[in-house]
Amino acid sequence: MLGGPVVRIVETAQTVLTAVEVDALVGDYLAGMSVKSLAEKYGIHRVTVFSHFRRCNVPSRRPRLGLDEKAEAVRLARAGVSMRAITRRTGVDRNMRAALAEAGLIVDSTDNLPLTDPAGPV
Repeated sequence: MLGGPVVRIVETAQTVLTAVEVDALVGDYLAGMSVKSLAEKYGIHRVTVFSHFRRCNVPSRRPRLGLDEKAEAVRLARAGVSMRAITRRTGVDRNMRAALAEAGLIVDSTDNLPLTDPAGPV
């Protein structure tokens, strides 16, 4: 026998949703239920909820930064506006840090170097 003796066996119950349940899951999400609530209702993990959405091509409710919004965020940051104020103003928090780092406006606090090359694309 390889390794030591088996001390215990961990069994995790796996919930497999039927096609009808997946359709209901998607419908509930599109009706406004949160991912956390859906996971609890259907007895599955949040990651599994997102996996079903990906397989069903369900669009995300979380908006991302468009090119114009990214340019505006960089302009505001260069003017001294905080990242929190920028996210409130644009209504988009996803990718904000990445957009500002790409522009060389966010530095790594450990070595004071930009997270990306400031000469790189904006």
